[in-house]
Amino acid sequence: MPIFSTLYEQLSYRTILGGCLHQDVKDQDERESEQKPTQEIDSHEAEKLMEKFAAITGTDEIFAQTVLQDVNWNLEAALDVFYGSEGFAEIRSAVVVGQSDSSNKFLFLRFLLGLDVSLMSWNIDGLDGRSLATRIKAVHKIITNPDFVFLQEVVEREIKTIERLEVQYNILYSNRSSPYYTAILVSKNFVTEKHDVVHYQNSGMHRTLQIVELAFCFDKVRDIIRANPNSLVFFGGDLNVRDDEMVDLPQGMRDAWIAAGSDIKTKFTWDMRLNNNKEMHANARMRFDRIFWYGPLKSVNISLEGRQRIRSCLCFPSDHWAVHAVFS
Repeated sequence: MPIFSTLYEQLSYRTILGGCLHQDVKDQDERESEQKPTQEIDSHEAEKLMEKFAAITGTDEIFAQTVLQDVNWNLEAALDVFYGSEGFAEIRSAVVVGQSDSSNKFLFLRFLLGLDVSLMSWNIDGLDGRSLATRIKAVHKIITNPDFVFLQEVVEREIKTIERLEVQYNILYSNRSSPYYTAILVSKNFVTEKHDVVHYQNSGMHRTLQIVELAFCFDKVRDIIRANPNSLVFFGGDLNVRDDEMVDLPQGMRDAWIAAGSDIKTKFTWDMRLNNNKEMHANARMRFDRIFWYGPLKSVNISLEGRQRIRSCLCFPSDHWAVHAVFS
Protein backbone atom coordinates (compact mmCIF):
# COMPACT_ATOMS: atom_id res chain seq x y z
CA MET A 1 0.00 0.00 0.00
CA PRO A 2 1.22 3.54 -0.69
CA ILE A 3 2.67 5.63 2.10
CA PHE A 4 3.02 9.32 1.41
CA SER A 5 2.99 12.82 2.80
CA THR A 6 1.71 16.21 1.76
CA LEU A 7 3.14 19.53 2.84
CA TYR A 8 2.08 22.96 1.72
CA GLU A 9 3.57 26.14 2.99
CA GLN A 10 1.50 27.78 5.64
CA LEU A 11 4.95 28.62 6.96
CA SER A 12 5.99 32.04 8.17
CA TYR A 13 9.50 33.34 7.55
CA ARG A 14 11.76 33.12 10.59
CA THR A 15 15.41 33.44 9.50
CA ILE A 16 17.23 34.04 6.25
CA LEU A 17 20.28 31.83 6.49
CA GLY A 18 19.27 28.92 8.70
CA GLY A 19 19.72 30.59 12.06
CA CYS A 20 23.11 32.17 11.38
CA LEU A 21 22.00 35.72 12.08
CA HIS A 22 24.37 37.55 14.39
CA GLN A 23 23.24 39.39 17.48
CA ASP A 24 23.36 43.18 17.47
CA VAL A 25 23.66 43.48 13.68
CA LYS A 26 22.51 47.06 13.73
CA ASP A 27 25.24 48.15 16.11
CA GLN A 28 27.81 46.29 14.04
CA ASP A 29 26.71 48.08 10.88
CA GLU A 30 26.81 51.42 12.67
CA ARG A 31 30.39 50.74 13.74
CA GLU A 32 31.36 49.72 10.22
CA SER A 33 29.71 52.82 8.76
CA GLU A 34 32.31 54.93 10.53
CA GLN A 35 34.93 53.27 8.30
CA LYS A 36 32.95 52.88 5.05
CA PRO A 37 31.62 55.68 2.86
CA THR A 38 27.83 55.98 2.66
CA GLN A 39 26.42 54.29 -0.43
CA GLU A 40 25.08 56.69 -3.03
CA ILE A 41 21.54 55.72 -4.02
CA ASP A 42 18.99 57.54 -6.13
CA SER A 43 15.39 58.04 -5.13
CA HIS A 44 14.06 55.47 -7.61
CA GLU A 45 16.33 52.71 -6.29
CA ALA A 46 15.53 53.70 -2.70
CA GLU A 47 11.82 53.43 -3.44
CA LYS A 48 12.28 49.96 -4.92
CA LEU A 49 14.22 48.77 -1.86
CA MET A 50 11.58 50.17 0.50
CA GLU A 51 8.82 48.42 -1.45
CA LYS A 52 10.69 45.11 -1.33
CA PHE A 53 11.40 45.39 2.39
CA ALA A 54 7.78 46.29 3.15
CA ALA A 55 6.44 43.45 0.98
CA ILE A 56 8.69 40.86 2.60
CA THR A 57 8.19 41.92 6.22
CA GLY A 58 4.54 43.01 6.09
CA THR A 59 5.44 46.51 7.32
CA ASP A 60 5.14 49.84 5.50
CA GLU A 61 7.58 51.93 3.48
CA ILE A 62 8.12 54.53 6.20
CA PHE A 63 9.33 51.83 8.57
CA ALA A 64 11.36 50.29 5.72
CA GLN A 65 13.13 53.60 5.09
CA THR A 66 14.15 53.87 8.74
CA VAL A 67 15.74 50.41 8.81
CA LEU A 68 17.35 50.64 5.36
CA GLN A 69 18.97 53.98 6.10
CA ASP A 70 20.57 52.54 9.23
CA VAL A 71 22.29 49.80 7.19
CA ASN A 72 23.34 51.94 4.24
CA TRP A 73 20.49 50.70 2.02
CA ASN A 74 21.63 47.07 2.11
CA LEU A 75 18.42 45.04 1.82
CA GLU A 76 19.86 41.79 3.13
CA ALA A 77 21.39 43.55 6.14
CA ALA A 78 18.07 45.32 6.80
CA LEU A 79 16.26 41.98 6.82
CA ASP A 80 18.90 40.57 9.16
CA VAL A 81 18.24 43.45 11.53
CA PHE A 82 14.47 43.11 11.35
CA TYR A 83 14.36 39.34 11.88
CA GLY A 84 17.38 39.07 14.19
CA SER A 85 16.88 41.96 16.60
CA GLU A 86 14.86 41.57 19.79
CA GLY A 87 13.97 45.24 19.45
CA PHE A 88 11.64 44.39 16.58
CA ALA A 89 10.07 41.32 18.18
CA GLU A 90 6.75 43.05 18.87
CA ILE A 91 6.52 44.39 15.31
CA ARG A 92 7.36 40.96 13.86
CA SER A 93 4.64 39.37 15.95
CA ALA A 94 2.09 41.94 14.83
CA VAL A 95 2.74 41.48 11.12
CA VAL A 96 3.09 37.67 11.11
CA VAL A 97 0.00 36.68 13.08
CA GLY A 98 -2.97 36.27 10.78
CA GLN A 99 -1.01 37.12 7.67
CA SER A 100 -2.87 35.48 4.78
CA ASP A 101 -0.03 35.67 2.26
CA SER A 102 2.90 34.66 4.46
CA SER A 103 3.91 31.85 2.08
CA ASN A 104 4.12 34.33 -0.82
CA LYS A 105 6.41 36.61 1.18
CA PHE A 106 8.53 33.72 2.32
CA LEU A 107 8.97 32.46 -1.23
CA PHE A 108 9.75 35.93 -2.56
CA LEU A 109 12.45 36.32 0.06
CA ARG A 110 14.02 32.96 -0.74
CA PHE A 111 14.11 33.73 -4.46
CA LEU A 112 15.48 37.20 -3.77
CA LEU A 113 18.47 35.77 -1.91
CA GLY A 114 18.96 32.81 -4.24
CA LEU A 115 18.53 30.13 -1.59
CA ASP A 116 17.42 26.53 -2.15
CA VAL A 117 14.63 24.48 -0.61
CA SER A 118 15.42 20.82 0.07
CA LEU A 119 13.22 17.83 0.81
CA MET A 120 14.04 14.22 1.66
CA SER A 121 11.55 11.35 1.52
CA TRP A 122 12.44 7.95 2.99
CA ASN A 123 10.68 4.73 3.90
CA ILE A 124 12.93 3.70 6.81
CA ASP A 125 11.47 0.16 7.04
CA GLY A 126 10.70 0.17 10.74
CA LEU A 127 8.52 -2.92 10.26
CA ASP A 128 11.63 -5.04 9.74
CA GLY A 129 12.94 -5.68 13.25
CA ARG A 130 16.32 -7.02 12.13
CA SER A 131 19.17 -4.74 13.27
CA LEU A 132 16.54 -2.02 13.71
CA ALA A 133 18.38 0.00 16.38
CA THR A 134 21.55 0.10 14.28
CA ARG A 135 19.67 0.96 11.10
CA ILE A 136 17.70 3.82 12.68
CA LYS A 137 20.91 5.27 14.10
CA ALA A 138 22.23 5.32 10.53
CA VAL A 139 19.03 7.04 9.39
CA HIS A 140 19.56 9.67 12.10
CA LYS A 141 23.09 10.31 10.84
CA ILE A 142 22.02 10.68 7.23
CA ILE A 143 19.21 13.16 7.94
CA THR A 144 21.24 16.32 8.50
CA ASN A 145 20.45 19.13 6.09
CA PRO A 146 17.03 19.00 4.38
CA ASP A 147 14.49 21.72 5.13
CA PHE A 148 11.75 19.07 5.16
CA VAL A 149 11.79 15.30 5.64
CA PHE A 150 9.00 12.82 4.92
CA LEU A 151 9.50 9.55 6.83
CA GLN A 152 7.43 6.42 6.31
CA GLU A 153 7.16 3.18 8.32
CA VAL A 154 8.16 4.86 11.56
CA VAL A 155 7.63 2.65 14.64
CA GLU A 156 7.63 3.28 18.39
CA ARG A 157 10.37 0.76 19.10
CA GLU A 158 13.18 3.13 18.04
CA ILE A 159 11.30 6.42 18.16
CA LYS A 160 13.76 7.87 20.69
CA THR A 161 16.44 7.97 18.01
CA ILE A 162 14.11 9.82 15.64
CA GLU A 163 13.15 12.22 18.45
CA ARG A 164 16.80 13.26 18.78
CA LEU A 165 16.23 15.14 15.52
CA GLU A 166 13.99 17.53 17.46
CA VAL A 167 17.10 19.62 18.05
CA GLN A 168 16.79 20.88 14.47
CA TYR A 169 13.26 19.87 13.42
CA ASN A 170 9.68 20.14 14.54
CA ILE A 171 8.28 16.61 14.08
CA LEU A 172 4.67 16.12 13.04
CA TYR A 173 3.33 12.56 13.37
CA SER A 174 0.32 11.04 11.67
CA ASN A 175 -1.07 8.38 14.02
CA ARG A 176 1.25 7.09 16.74
CA SER A 177 -1.35 4.64 18.03
CA SER A 178 -0.93 2.68 14.79
CA PRO A 179 1.63 -0.17 14.51
CA TYR A 180 3.55 2.08 12.11
CA TYR A 181 3.03 5.63 10.92
CA THR A 182 4.58 8.57 9.09
CA ALA A 183 6.34 11.71 10.23
CA ILE A 184 6.96 15.10 8.63
CA LEU A 185 10.07 16.87 9.88
CA VAL A 186 10.05 20.65 9.43
CA SER A 187 13.26 22.63 9.94
CA LYS A 188 13.11 25.07 12.83
CA ASN A 189 13.94 27.78 10.31
CA PHE A 190 10.20 27.63 9.58
CA VAL A 191 7.11 28.22 11.67
CA THR A 192 4.37 25.62 11.14
CA GLU A 193 1.01 27.33 11.35
CA LYS A 194 -1.18 24.25 10.87
CA HIS A 195 -0.94 20.46 10.74
CA ASP A 196 -3.90 18.28 9.73
CA VAL A 197 -4.26 14.51 9.57
CA VAL A 198 -7.19 13.32 7.47
CA HIS A 199 -8.21 9.75 8.25
CA TYR A 200 -9.08 7.46 5.39
CA GLN A 201 -12.20 5.57 6.41
CA ASN A 202 -11.72 2.61 4.07
CA SER A 203 -8.27 1.76 5.40
CA GLY A 204 -7.96 -1.54 7.21
CA MET A 205 -4.59 -0.66 8.73
CA HIS A 206 -5.24 2.66 10.51
CA ARG A 207 -3.87 4.49 7.50
CA THR A 208 -4.20 8.25 7.27
CA LEU A 209 -4.03 10.83 4.49
CA GLN A 210 -0.31 10.17 4.30
CA ILE A 211 -0.83 6.48 3.44
CA VAL A 212 -3.96 6.16 1.31
CA GLU A 213 -5.14 5.74 -2.21
CA LEU A 214 -3.18 7.93 -4.60
CA ALA A 215 -6.13 9.42 -6.44
CA PHE A 216 -7.75 10.42 -3.16
CA CYS A 217 -4.58 12.24 -2.10
CA PHE A 218 -4.20 14.10 -5.37
CA ASP A 219 -7.80 15.27 -4.98
CA LYS A 220 -6.78 16.71 -1.61
CA VAL A 221 -3.76 18.35 -3.22
CA ARG A 222 -6.03 19.92 -5.84
CA ASP A 223 -8.17 21.34 -3.04
CA ILE A 224 -5.06 22.84 -1.39
CA ILE A 225 -3.85 24.38 -4.64
CA ARG A 226 -7.30 25.75 -5.44
CA ALA A 227 -7.48 27.42 -2.02
CA ASN A 228 -3.82 28.57 -2.10
CA PRO A 229 -2.88 29.13 -5.77
CA ASN A 230 0.33 30.99 -4.92
CA SER A 231 1.61 28.44 -2.42
CA LEU A 232 4.46 25.94 -2.59
CA VAL A 233 3.17 22.36 -2.26
CA PHE A 234 5.21 19.19 -1.77
CA PHE A 235 3.73 15.72 -2.06
CA GLY A 236 5.67 12.49 -1.83
CA GLY A 237 6.65 9.27 -0.16
CA ASP A 238 6.61 5.54 -0.78
CA LEU A 239 3.76 5.44 -3.28
CA ASN A 240 4.27 1.75 -4.09
CA VAL A 241 3.18 2.60 -7.63
CA ARG A 242 4.38 1.62 -11.10
CA ASP A 243 4.52 4.07 -13.98
CA ASP A 244 1.41 2.65 -15.63
CA GLU A 245 -0.50 2.98 -12.35
CA MET A 246 0.08 6.71 -11.94
CA VAL A 247 -2.99 8.91 -11.96
CA ASP A 248 -3.22 12.39 -13.50
CA LEU A 249 -1.34 15.03 -11.55
CA PRO A 250 -3.01 18.24 -10.42
CA GLN A 251 -2.47 21.01 -12.96
CA GLY A 252 0.92 22.64 -12.44
CA MET A 253 2.32 19.80 -10.30
CA ARG A 254 5.53 18.14 -11.50
CA ASP A 255 7.39 14.90 -10.84
CA ALA A 256 10.78 15.90 -9.38
CA TRP A 257 12.74 12.99 -10.87
CA ILE A 258 11.41 13.65 -14.37
CA ALA A 259 12.03 17.39 -14.02
CA ALA A 260 15.61 16.66 -12.92
CA GLY A 261 16.29 14.85 -16.20
CA SER A 262 15.12 11.26 -15.56
CA ASP A 263 18.63 10.04 -14.76
CA ILE A 264 18.66 6.22 -14.68
CA LYS A 265 21.22 6.38 -11.84
CA THR A 266 18.63 7.91 -9.51
CA LYS A 267 15.54 6.14 -10.81
CA PHE A 268 15.22 2.98 -8.72
CA THR A 269 14.53 3.75 -5.08
CA TRP A 270 13.70 0.11 -4.24
CA ASP A 271 16.52 -1.77 -5.94
CA MET A 272 16.95 -5.42 -4.99
CA ARG A 273 19.91 -5.78 -7.34
CA LEU A 274 21.94 -3.44 -5.14
CA ASN A 275 20.11 -3.68 -1.81
CA ASN A 276 19.86 -7.14 -0.30
CA ASN A 277 18.09 -6.22 2.95
CA LYS A 278 15.14 -8.31 1.72
CA GLU A 279 15.86 -11.86 0.63
CA MET A 280 13.25 -11.85 -2.12
CA HIS A 281 12.59 -10.34 -5.52
CA ALA A 282 16.33 -10.47 -6.23
CA ASN A 283 16.10 -8.63 -9.55
CA ALA A 284 13.27 -6.23 -8.75
CA ARG A 285 13.94 -2.51 -9.42
CA MET A 286 11.16 0.00 -8.85
CA ARG A 287 10.68 3.73 -8.50
CA PHE A 288 8.27 3.38 -5.60
CA ASP A 289 9.42 6.57 -3.84
CA ARG A 290 8.48 9.80 -5.59
CA ILE A 291 8.37 13.52 -4.88
CA PHE A 292 6.06 15.99 -6.60
CA TRP A 293 5.84 19.74 -6.22
CA TYR A 294 3.71 22.68 -7.23
CA GLY A 295 4.80 26.29 -7.13
CA PRO A 296 7.24 28.85 -8.48
CA LEU A 297 10.42 26.81 -7.90
CA LYS A 298 11.63 25.99 -11.40
CA SER A 299 14.51 23.51 -11.16
CA VAL A 300 15.41 20.48 -9.06
CA ASN A 301 18.35 18.16 -8.48
CA ILE A 302 17.79 14.59 -7.28
CA SER A 303 20.14 12.28 -5.36
CA LEU A 304 19.68 8.98 -3.54
CA GLU A 305 20.94 8.62 0.03
CA GLY A 306 21.40 5.68 2.40
CA ARG A 307 23.35 3.59 -0.10
CA GLN A 308 26.31 2.87 2.19
CA ARG A 309 26.26 -0.55 3.82
CA ILE A 310 26.50 -0.53 7.63
CA ARG A 311 29.60 -2.52 8.55
CA SER A 312 28.43 -3.75 11.94
CA CYS A 313 25.33 -5.50 10.57
CA LEU A 314 26.27 -5.81 6.88
CA CYS A 315 22.99 -4.27 5.81
CA PHE A 316 21.69 -0.94 4.57
CA PRO A 317 19.72 1.55 6.70
CA SER A 318 16.54 0.54 4.84
CA ASP A 319 15.43 -1.57 1.89
CA HIS A 320 14.52 1.77 0.24
CA TRP A 321 16.96 4.48 -0.74
CA ALA A 322 16.14 7.98 0.49
CA VAL A 323 15.15 10.47 -2.22
CA HIS A 324 16.77 13.87 -1.67
CA ALA A 325 15.47 16.72 -3.82
CA VAL A 326 16.94 20.24 -3.85
CA PHE A 327 14.69 22.86 -5.47
CA SER A 328 15.73 26.31 -6.66
